Amino acid sequence: MSSSKRSKTAPRAGRVKLADVATASGVHYSTVSRVLRPGSKGRISDAVAEHVRAVARELGYQPNSVAASMRTNSTYSIGLIVHDMSDPVYPPILTGIEEVLSPQGFAVLVGNTGYDLAVEMDVVNRMASRLVDGIFLATTRLEDPIVERCQDLDIPLVSVLRQTQSRDTPAVINDCLGGMQALTRQVLAWGHRDIAVILAPQNLSTGRERWRGISDVLSENGMTLPEHRIVHVEHMSVDEGERAARTLLADGAPPEAIICVNDLVAIGAIRACRAAGLNVPRDIGISGYNDIPLVDMIDPPLTTVRMNLKEIGRTAAELMLAHMAPDAPPSRTVRIDAELVLRASLRNLNG
Repeated sequence: MSSSKRSKTAPRAGRVKLADVATASGVHYSTVSRVLRPGSKGRISDAVAEHVRAVARELGYQPNSVAASMRTNSTYSIGLIVHDMSDPVYPPILTGIEEVLSPQGFAVLVGNTGYDLAVEMDVVNRMASRLVDGIFLATTRLEDPIVERCQDLDIPLVSVLRQTQSRDTPAVINDCLGGMQALTRQVLAWGHRDIAVILAPQNLSTGRERWRGISDVLSENGMTLPEHRIVHVEHMSVDEGERAARTLLADGAPPEAIICVNDLVAIGAIRACRAAGLNVPRDIGISGYNDIPLVDMIDPPLTTVRMNLKEIGRTAAELMLAHMAPDAPPSRTVRIDAELVLRASLRNLNG
C-alpha cells in the first residue's frame, strides 16, 4: 500500500513520538502531552483523553521514561522490599499498590531478601542507585537499620504490615491486636482451656501485637500459659510451623488448640499434627492469621483472621504518593481492620 493510502493512524517507522499522536488524533500537542505524560496537570475532558489514548495505543506509543526522568527529576519507579515473594501475603499487596500507582505512570520493582539483613541492605542500595522515587518496606523491624538507611538516603519510605518502635515512619498495618483478641476470645468461648501458641519473633510489631492480643484475653480470663506451651518461630513459613508444632507435641500430651501467628505456620502445624497421628480438629484445634488465598480449601479449612491485603497495598500507595509530594504530611500510621473467619480447623468443644 502506498504512503498516500496509509490510514491516518498507521504507525510510523521508528519510535512513535507525542507529535505523531498529536497529528494522528487531531489534538494539540500540549493536550496530548498532558494526557500521556504521568503527573502532568490540566483539565481535559474524558472524551478527548480517551480519544488520545486510543490513538496512542493504535500507534504503539510508549512513553520515553529517560526523557521523563530528566524533565521531572523522577524515575517513576518505586521499590517494594519483601522477605520472599512466594509468600501468599505479598501478591495481593502488590496488586493493590499497582492499582493505585500504575495509572500514575509508576512501575514497581520487587526485591526479595530471604530474611537476610545483609541482602536487604544490598537491595536498598541497588534501588537507591537506580534512583527509585520511594520504597515500600514489608520487612520492617521495631528497631531497623534499613529504615535508618532509607532516611539517610532521603528516600520516601512507607512501611507495610509492620511499623517501627518510634513510629516515625509512615506505615499501613493490620489491626493485629484486635484481630488476635477476637480469635483468642473465640477459642475460649468454644471451651478450649489447654492452649498453646506459636509466636513470631518479638522484634517485629506484628509478633509483639499478636502476642499481646492473646495474653490480654487470657489475663482477662485469669489464665496464663505455661512456658512449654509457647514456641517461637524464626520466620513465618510452613517448615517453621511444623518444627514448632513438633516441639509442642513432643511430650505426648497435646494441647486442645494451637493458636498460630500466621496461616503458613498453621499449615505447618497441621502437617505436624497429622504426622503425630492427631486429627484436626477432632483431637486438636488449629488457627492461623492473615486468611491468605486457598486456606479455605485445605483440609480442614483454616480458622483465621482476615487481613484485607489488597486494601493495605492501595492505602500504602496512596500514602506513598502523599509523602513524595513537596508538601508531604507528617508521618502517620494507618490501621486496617481485621475480621475473624471461623472454619473447620477449630471446633466448639461445648457442643
